[in-house]
Amino acid sequence: MKRRLLSRSSSQPIITQVRGGVIRDNKGEWILGYNRFLGECSIAIAELWGVLDGLLILQKQGYDEVIIQSNNIENVISINDNKMGDSKNSLIRRIQQVLAFEKKWSLNYAPRDTNQVADALAKRALSSTESLNIIEDPPLEIKKILDLINLLLTRF
Repeated sequence: MKRRLLSRSSSQPIITQVRGGVIRDNKGEWILGYNRFLGECSIAIAELWGVLDGLLILQKQGYDEVIIQSNNIENVISINDNKMGDSKNSLIRRIQQVLAFEKKWSLNYAPRDTNQVADALAKRALSSTESLNIIEDPPLEIKKILDLINLLLTRF
C-alpha cells in the first residue's frame, strides 16, 4: 500500500485538477484558449494556476490593456488586497508581480455561470499529456458555446 503525506493548512480537498481559460477581444471574439492538467492539488491552487497561465500568455502576446476574470472570489480578493510580497503563497506573489508590471491590467471577479468556455476548455485537459496547451482555434463544442453566448448577447 502506497501512502502520501500531505501537510496543509487548508481544509480544501486534494483532487485531480485541470484548469482552462479563454482570451477574447473587446467584442467577445475568440483569440485563443488554454488549458493545463495540474494533477493533485486544491481547487484554490488550481484556480491560481489558471490566472497565472493566462497572465503569462497575455504578457507574451504583448497586450496593453487587459481585464482578467476569475470565478474564485477568495483568490481575487487575496490578489487585489494583499500588498506586494505579503502573501505566503508564491503563486499569488507571482500574479501580483505581473499585475504590478502591467499597469493597465486588472483582475475582477466573474460569476461561475459566465465561465462556461473556460470550464469546457479545462475538461479537455483531462485527456492531454502536456501540462499547458495553447488552443488557437476553438474546438467544435467550444464554438457551439461561443455561438450561443453571442446569440444571447445580440438579443439584449
